[in-house]
Parts: sequence; C-alpha cells; structure tokens
Amino acid sequence: MKKHNYNFWLAITYEVAYDFAQHFKVLRKNKIIRLILNYCKEDWILWRIETALDSVDKQIEKIKKQWETQQKPKHTYIEHEPDGSNAQLLLGGTMEIKSNFLRE
Repeated sequence: MKKHNYNFWLAITYEVAYDFAQHFKVLRKNKIIRLILNYCKEDWILWRIETALDSVDKQIEKIKKQWETQQKPKHTYIEHEPDGSNAQLLLGGTMEIKSNFLRE
C-alpha cells in the first residue's frame, strides 16, 4: 500500500462541501464553506491525482494482459549492404523492418 502525503479525511470533507455548495447555491457564499474549501483543497487535489493514477495503472495492466493473449505479428528485419558512400561506410547500410501482419 502506498504511503499518502495527504489527509484523506480533509479530501473527503472538500468533496462533500463542494457537492453541497454545487447543490445549494446559497452555500457558495457561506464563509465557513469557503474556508473549508480553501483549507482542504490541496489534500483533495493530491487524493484525486492518486486515484486517477491508480485507475491508469489498472487500465495499463488490463491492456498488457490483452496484449499477452493476442497473437504477435511476425516481422522481417533486413540490413542492406553499404552503397559505398562515406556515411554508410561509417554507420552501415540502410535497415528495414517489414511486417507480415494482415488486417482482418
């Protein structure tokens, strides 16, 4: 489990206060609600970032599992002989990769 560098309860407090302020427009100008939102906002941002990154990690793992089950396309690697130019004598000939992948 990851160590949090935010207060979870302040993040939840921000979420609840923000939802109430969105639902009850009178609360948007309430001094206490504004103080709560200002005080808890940093913790809420860090919490939202962490939850978003966790979601991305789960999606990555799901995609990796899908890739493992798919048939890998075959490819051919071709390295051509240098054509005699100075650059190709130093670096080698041109390289080419051809895929035998067919679209369904």
